[in-house]
Amino acid sequence: MRQTSTSLSSVPAFRLSILAASLWLSFGAAAQTDSTAAPEAGKKADAAVLKEVLVTAERRKSNVQKTAISMTAVSGEEIQNKGQSNLENVLSDTPAVQVQGSPQGGQIFIRGVGANGDSNWVDPAVSLNLDGVYSGRAERVFASMYDIARVEVLRGPQGTLYGRNATGGSVNVLSNNPSDHFEAGVNTQLGSYNLRHVDGYLNVPVNDVLAVRGALMREKRDGYFSNGGRASDLTSGRFKALLKPSSAFSLLATVDSFESKGLGATSSPRAYTASVPPWVNWRTDYSDPWEVDPLHPADTQKTRFTTYSVQADWDLGFGVLTLLPSLTKSNRYTESNLNTGIAAPTDTWPLPASTWKETQKTVELRLASPADSRIKWVVGAYGYSADNSQSGVTATSLTSTFDAYGTNVPSTSKALFGQLTYPVSDTFRVTGGLRYTKDEKTYNYGLRSTSLSSVSGYDSGMQSVSSAYNAVTYKTGVEVDLSRSSMLYAQISSGYKAGGFSTTSTPPLAYAPEKLTALELGSKNRFLGNRLQVNGELYYYNYKNYQVQYATFGAPSPIPGDTSSNEFQQYVVNAGNGKNLGFELESRYRVAPETELRGAVTYAHARYGDFSTPALSYLNGTRVASTPAWTATLGLEQSWGVGDGMLTAGIEVKFSDGYRVGLESGLPGGDLNVYQKAYHKTSLRLTYAPADQRWNVGLWLKNLENQAQTTQVLPWGRTQITDPRTFGLNVGYKF
Repeated sequence: MRQTSTSLSSVPAFRLSILAASLWLSFGAAAQTDSTAAPEAGKKADAAVLKEVLVTAERRKSNVQKTAISMTAVSGEEIQNKGQSNLENVLSDTPAVQVQGSPQGGQIFIRGVGANGDSNWVDPAVSLNLDGVYSGRAERVFASMYDIARVEVLRGPQGTLYGRNATGGSVNVLSNNPSDHFEAGVNTQLGSYNLRHVDGYLNVPVNDVLAVRGALMREKRDGYFSNGGRASDLTSGRFKALLKPSSAFSLLATVDSFESKGLGATSSPRAYTASVPPWVNWRTDYSDPWEVDPLHPADTQKTRFTTYSVQADWDLGFGVLTLLPSLTKSNRYTESNLNTGIAAPTDTWPLPASTWKETQKTVELRLASPADSRIKWVVGAYGYSADNSQSGVTATSLTSTFDAYGTNVPSTSKALFGQLTYPVSDTFRVTGGLRYTKDEKTYNYGLRSTSLSSVSGYDSGMQSVSSAYNAVTYKTGVEVDLSRSSMLYAQISSGYKAGGFSTTSTPPLAYAPEKLTALELGSKNRFLGNRLQVNGELYYYNYKNYQVQYATFGAPSPIPGDTSSNEFQQYVVNAGNGKNLGFELESRYRVAPETELRGAVTYAHARYGDFSTPALSYLNGTRVASTPAWTATLGLEQSWGVGDGMLTAGIEVKFSDGYRVGLESGLPGGDLNVYQKAYHKTSLRLTYAPADQRWNVGLWLKNLENQAQTTQVLPWGRTQITDPRTFGLNVGYKF
């Protein structure tokens, strides 16, 4: 299948930069004249203006247009209409965001800041929070989207309020809470690849002080790949109980469980061959990227997450006290080659099997200013502990075989934080914030040789290494209201990600914490009586010790005295000081009550610093992986009155410049696959709902072009790719 060759880079970068800056500044200048336009609009119909969107990005409710953060908020209704069944789909449509796939899940990149490795070995650089509970697992990027209120994507370091592992930004997924009125609903999807999806919710106000809400989801779908890979077999459920004995106190208890099983993500082979199973690609026709090698009959992968949390909010008059403890238990069982198919239909190559388990505990205590306070402030403390263990991990090569003992990686994090926004005048505000974080990590491991090793009888027993890190992150900024509907802000902030160990090497090699300092200048505006919205931000990043995972073939055996050097190993190392600068420009325009235009343009000049590792020296000063220089999205939504209801059609097109996906060009066949060419991707939708919104029906289509984009490069000519063209029917009913 031939990749699209459209390239945004054909337009000189400086011209687009000047155009974007000129549009932004001209809108800012127009804001002063627009301040009198809104009153003249009178009481027009709500459909003629853009809706106000409330978010909790700063740990309190605020209008997204009054929040000095570059962010995108996506409603649950929009997610459903687009047929976006998981978080990866939502993020892929968000400006300045890329999702790098992996056999286990995905890593989020925002403005070129992310983690390119498995979350078992390297922490994410974007903080993912589900109903306020942090998750550092790559598997959660495929979290199911059902009964969702909204998804908030915060761009730029969020080190003050969100802490460690938020150097790139934060993603907040918020599901619907219990309410004081009865409601119930069911949503179904039928689609290509034999998709069968159903989810439903029930909200019951038990009495004046207690309300409960339950939601369930079940989905099955055939695999997108010819070998059945990427099939969907999901079961998920969520239960919430809200106790509110008085207007000053509330208690929200949540249980959220998610289970996935099946073949998992299959890799796609490229035109590369090797002489050693199981990395042989027996195919000769690569025109269809989803036509792949067969899988081993025993291939399987199972994942389960269960989170328990309780949020208590107590209005003390001078402030609101919040306590949020949580417990998450998760496990994954894999019996798979992960990266490859089998060498031939008769192949009996043994599959490595592993079991991964983690218990995570978190607690956050914070005191925030009252909602109506002119001075906005929040102070708090945060604690985190996780115990990650693996068993059954094996590693093999032609010249040696060794077994890894079950590993255990306990880690803890403690933090104190505070942030204050002070109104110097009615139109001018200053913000300052600090956070102190202390992290500790321990890695317990062991190796023993087997009969194929040139050194027999070696047994290290369990070994242990530990390290501690601490950091102070900060934020300081100013905000100016240019009018009632326009604001300008400037800020400097920092982010921090803890260090760790390259656990595939023996003894483990330590890598340093990652730190980032950001300068941001932004503006948020609404014009033409709240019909036109234009938001933009310029940014400059200086980061130190950017963490990068890379793979190498031919590494020495970790068994002391073993002279073989034919091992496949993965390491995490630090890059030197790097630079990242760019801008985002987002706009929405309600041309008429029935017509809305949407558009966004992003530019990122993200470059690695110098690597001290010789194997990566070719990357010194090059563009950061998974970071296209230019992206753009265009959308149109048009409605027509039909009967007593509304028929709405939508189209979105995403354009992306070409970019490097991975770092594996040093591996056999890797240089054939590391680059994703420029592309465009189109999605369509058509929905109908009556005036009372009691029911709705919709059609959706994703990836009209039916082209695959590479999301991760794997060794020996293999890649992870995006989904093919899919389409489906939504039917929803509210009781």
